[in-house]
Amino acid sequence: MNMQSLSQQAAKMENARVLLVDDNVDLLKLILIRLKPLKLRLKAVTSAEEALSTIAVWPPDLVITDLQMPGMSGMELFDDLHQNHPMLPVIILTAHGTIPEAVEATQSGVASYLTKPFDSDALISHMEVALQASGFRAREQNEIDIVIPDERWRDNIITKSPTVENLLGQMEQLAPSDCAVGFEGEPGTGKVEMARALHAASPRGDRPLVHFSCTSLPHDLLEVEMFGCVEDDSIEHKPRLGLLREATGSSLLVTDYNEAPPSFIRRLLIAVVDKKATPINSNEFYEVDIRGICTATAIGTHGDGEQDLWDLADRIDMTILQVPPLREHREDIPLLATHTLKTEFPKQELQFSNKAMQALLAAEWPGNVRQLINVVKQCARLTKTKIISDALVNTRLQSPIFRIQPLTSAHRTFERDYLTELLKVTNGNVTQAAALAKRNRTEIHRLLKKHKIEAKSFRQ
Repeated sequence: MNMQSLSQQAAKMENARVLLVDDNVDLLKLILIRLKPLKLRLKAVTSAEEALSTIAVWPPDLVITDLQMPGMSGMELFDDLHQNHPMLPVIILTAHGTIPEAVEATQSGVASYLTKPFDSDALISHMEVALQASGFRAREQNEIDIVIPDERWRDNIITKSPTVENLLGQMEQLAPSDCAVGFEGEPGTGKVEMARALHAASPRGDRPLVHFSCTSLPHDLLEVEMFGCVEDDSIEHKPRLGLLREATGSSLLVTDYNEAPPSFIRRLLIAVVDKKATPINSNEFYEVDIRGICTATAIGTHGDGEQDLWDLADRIDMTILQVPPLREHREDIPLLATHTLKTEFPKQELQFSNKAMQALLAAEWPGNVRQLINVVKQCARLTKTKIISDALVNTRLQSPIFRIQPLTSAHRTFERDYLTELLKVTNGNVTQAAALAKRNRTEIHRLLKKHKIEAKSFRQ
């Protein structure tokens, strides 16, 4: 590869975070030397297990992993990443003897594979393609001479969690389009903040987001507020432009839509799909130029919002994004708590004691981020010192404490529950259970004996 070509590729990948995974330390050193001219941010680890713990605090843009490693294999690492970080591209390095496995891996979603010994130019080309396909180039440089991305759209999202970063990455991919987006999650997870961030990241972000809650008005006034109303002596409503026209060129965020009458939702969907609507008491159409965004409470919490949201998605080609509960990104609790103290009580110079922060980290948080912020505010108002104590925090917590089990106990519990689920699915058939678990039958029998589980009790 000539120097000009290398320079062009380096510009496309500059500042990309690349995680290298291989149990061969010498090979890792060689790859690091070969990639050094590209101005990448590189980390190297010697096992898949170490890779997963690294990703938790250092989210990469690309993973390059060996296929055959002691312990967790490269394919098992990919399976975990594909499930928890579906936007993260993975390149697999393989020996000639495992090419069929590598081909199978690409069919499962691996970005590409290279056989050892590999050519440096080939590796760099594969990296460029994988990063470009994942949207990295769009994130890092909107124009060829811009390297630092404009991330003001996400200024109000306080996180260092890979789970939340994955959601933000999906939002960033959807932002340039006009497709409808639905945010689904438990109460208090920050769905409206995510919707605001999506709008801010979009080409419509220079216009104010129009937010409408379907519980803000009586049912008989919803259509007047949304579609507008012409002047007419036969109806009691005053002339009204309507939110659909007020939001033209911007985004319309609808919350609590499942509280509205079906007739209102149906009329609103038709307007969004057809890009036109009529005011109340009129037959004249006006154009509707909006991006539709909505939020819904996940099923099993407050009502059946999830079912309604998926029904909407089927009817207007909506992309649904899941907003994770706080318990799935506990690493953000210290950030959120400290940020709340600094922004809401800047002159008091408050901070939580170590034990107080541990209490916050251990709480279950059924009210999610909203509940956490409320607890922090209450503690700040009630504390008599600059250091907030764990005793004060515990008086504000109304939820049970999340207890972290010892690793041995947690492993035993997981094994038992996993075996139980396997036997339920296979109706007690140990051979099928072993096949699903990708383990041999003897090992499954040994584990069943260890946990005193009778396979026959699961047979119907």
